[in-house]
Amino acid sequence: MPEKLEGDQLEFSNLLAEYKRRLWADLRDEVFAQTGEDLATQYDIPQDPGEKSMLDVLSDAGLAVADIRRQQLTALEEAQRRVELGTYGTCEGCGQPIGLPRLKLMPFTPYCVECQKEQEIPAKPPGNKI
Repeated sequence: MPEKLEGDQLEFSNLLAEYKRRLWADLRDEVFAQTGEDLATQYDIPQDPGEKSMLDVLSDAGLAVADIRRQQLTALEEAQRRVELGTYGTCEGCGQPIGLPRLKLMPFTPYCVECQKEQEIPAKPPGNKI
């Protein structure tokens, strides 16, 4: 039987659950907005190629946003697992504690600010000489 969460672990677990609930609600709203009658009827109305292209772009943008939400939900699941393991709030890069303000802003982050910066630096291609 898993241990009962207390103190900070319980607070983090509740924070993650609330964030996850909001993401699901946002995703549900976005999906319903994309599949609503307005979008469907737009495709039934004859349009010029420019209008059709714009509708395609809007549809693609909606799918991209939905994919971002899916990635965030997956990260939240991982964060909830870390809470249960007792490793939540510890940077996976350097092993140091992640600051509470960062966790409250991005509760699913596995990295402190410095390690996140290192993750985001694009790799230099080999033999890149100018």
